[in-house]
Amino acid sequence: MTIYVEPQDGIVPIIKFIRRVRKKIFMNFYLIDDDRIINEIREAKKRGVDVRIIVDGKPYGMGQSKVDVKELSSTCASVKLSPPRFDASDVFDHAKYMVSEKYFEIGTANMTEASFSRNREYIYIGKNRKIRKCLMSLFISDWENSNETGIRCKELVISPGSESTILHILRTSKLVESEEVGDDTRIIETLSSRRRKLKIVIPSSASQNDIANMKKLRERGVKARLMPPDRLYMHAKAVLFKDYVFIGSQNFTSTSLNRNREVGIIIRSLSDRRKIKRIMVADWKRSEKI
Repeated sequence: MTIYVEPQDGIVPIIKFIRRVRKKIFMNFYLIDDDRIINEIREAKKRGVDVRIIVDGKPYGMGQSKVDVKELSSTCASVKLSPPRFDASDVFDHAKYMVSEKYFEIGTANMTEASFSRNREYIYIGKNRKIRKCLMSLFISDWENSNETGIRCKELVISPGSESTILHILRTSKLVESEEVGDDTRIIETLSSRRRKLKIVIPSSASQNDIANMKKLRERGVKARLMPPDRLYMHAKAVLFKDYVFIGSQNFTSTSLNRNREVGIIIRSLSDRRKIKRIMVADWKRSEKI
């Protein structure tokens, strides 16, 4: 199992993941538009791989996926838009994972050029059989537009329904990187309760509401800072807590935790935790006071 950090590690880990697939690969991403990845999908189909892809039906509310589906379908992969339950107003299939017959990948990165060149992202690749089985089951349930049942894996954090787990994680959080602070009052209260034990970084380009919430957190003792996008775009969703690390697609919003399709993972490896901690501490030092 290996953690990769973007933009330092670039697109190579994803390219290698797809190239070593021999039987099947199921991909669920909010966005897939990097030409290099699309080309690897095309090559996988030429090898006879069963390639299935789910993408969101309306990223950013702009209907971009109509273009994405056409281009992805040109690879001969089987492509579907997210299930209708994730296609309501302000609800998304925001997941970012893929699983093959031998490996799985979960992270904060969309399959876009920005993810591998400008953003702070975390990507986790592993072989754990139980996690692979759970991700396969989750994908198939969304592919068939059926409710997922019997998916039990203590390492995975799956939305809808992840708010209680995220709250539990945040109650002992030490370092947080996020694209948003969000609008979930329980999340804000839990972050506030950590006071000076918590450091949190979001992008300085975040919404006015997010900046206002960061100021409130700072007033309550939380060490809150902003990352200028010209240094690094903070797209990550990562939490260092207790002896573990959480990374995933979840933002700290009520919709993300309770209505969207989102997938995250709790990482227990000491070496991976140390690697992520080094990056998060360095990011903290590069960020600016509010």
